[in-house]
Amino acid sequence: MAYFSELKNAKVYDASGKEMGVLVDLVFVDGTSYGEITHLVFRDLDNYKKKVTWAYVKELKGDEQSTVLKNNNSIQIHLNVRSREMVHFFIGERDMLVGDMLDKQVIDVNGVKVVRVNDVVLRKIDNKLYVAGVCVGSKSFLRRIGAGPLSSRFPSFFKEQVIPWKSVERLKSDVHDLRIKVQKTKVNELHPEDIADILEDLPQRERVMIFNTLDKKKAAQTLIAAESDVHDSLIKNWKMERIKELMENIPEDQAADILSMMSETKAQEVLSTLRKERSHKIKKILNYSPESAGAVMHTQFTAVPLHFTAREIINHLRKLAAEHQTAPSEHLFKVYVVDSFKDNHLVGVLSVKNLLIAPPRAKVDSFMKKEVIYVTLETSKDDIAKVMARYDLFVLPVVDKDKVLKGIVAADDVLHELMPSKWRQERLIPKRLRKDKVMSLLQ
Repeated sequence: MAYFSELKNAKVYDASGKEMGVLVDLVFVDGTSYGEITHLVFRDLDNYKKKVTWAYVKELKGDEQSTVLKNNNSIQIHLNVRSREMVHFFIGERDMLVGDMLDKQVIDVNGVKVVRVNDVVLRKIDNKLYVAGVCVGSKSFLRRIGAGPLSSRFPSFFKEQVIPWKSVERLKSDVHDLRIKVQKTKVNELHPEDIADILEDLPQRERVMIFNTLDKKKAAQTLIAAESDVHDSLIKNWKMERIKELMENIPEDQAADILSMMSETKAQEVLSTLRKERSHKIKKILNYSPESAGAVMHTQFTAVPLHFTAREIINHLRKLAAEHQTAPSEHLFKVYVVDSFKDNHLVGVLSVKNLLIAPPRAKVDSFMKKEVIYVTLETSKDDIAKVMARYDLFVLPVVDKDKVLKGIVAADDVLHELMPSKWRQERLIPKRLRKDKVMSLLQ
């Protein structure tokens, strides 16, 4: 393992032992776990920068052995070709340089925060050199300014803090592209609340860039979770076509939440561009009292007609999933039964567990629960919370005065609405079981 700050300015020698110059930078290609070094950039004795392939590198020599890298005074880079046999290249505009990351902000996906890079960790694997992580601690800062020995004298005070490359999301616009950026989905995999916190720490340009990488569903959830200054700064620069596209492709309740953040004039302008049926549904949600079930309910839910069998219900759920029309998986605690898809009157409810163990040909009315606890569109958030607590429920159906099923209210939404705003604003990073750790346990 080595640090870029230690490798930089190392002397470069050709195969005959002739000094070529000093290393000034490294070119790398992004990867899932590491970034592979493809070229080294050195400044020759005439003060010209030259880029050559990493395949020319024979070894990195230290004082004791070639695999030990101590500091830039002891490191030497020895090539396997003579200077006259070398092929030099120009540094390309889209080359990713290790040195460009220094003093730049990156996103620590695991820590869910924006950090500034002091140094870059390099690692040798099978005679190749890779970017293995970035350093953000005080120890790396001292190393950068040439005061590394000070950290050795006070090890408890100056810490080395390394973020693995697989957990780093860069913020440089010219590499934040699907054709180049392999891990563009890193931020998209985070919880919307965490993404909102990250956006709050970024300047406008990087904020927009990161937000534009999110899929429509995650973008909508992030906007709703963000502080007012964040969503205002994002929305104000959107073109109407972009807003319309988002509004047409997310649930009506999320669309209503986003429109409620806009000025009345802007919201009306957006609504006028949408399909008439969709605009009407969103307006109805906006007209509900902010303290009522109608304002906080989800309009995507899973309902089946009374005549369906267990097999037909499962096939229906599979079809919805394939068409990306099903409700979010965290809300699929219950399947609601209605008299028909046309009238949609609530007549029963069944758990996913009961569905899975029911005989395939059994009609739903033979194993559904007919006594259903529900709330109405006008039920207050306080009363919803009381009902959920009393009957130990995670989700409640919402009906209108004619018992027509209109939506569902989930416990997490009620909790979010009722908890103190101070709690929502506090940043607490919980323990997470990461995907790579799960895979290692399965291997």
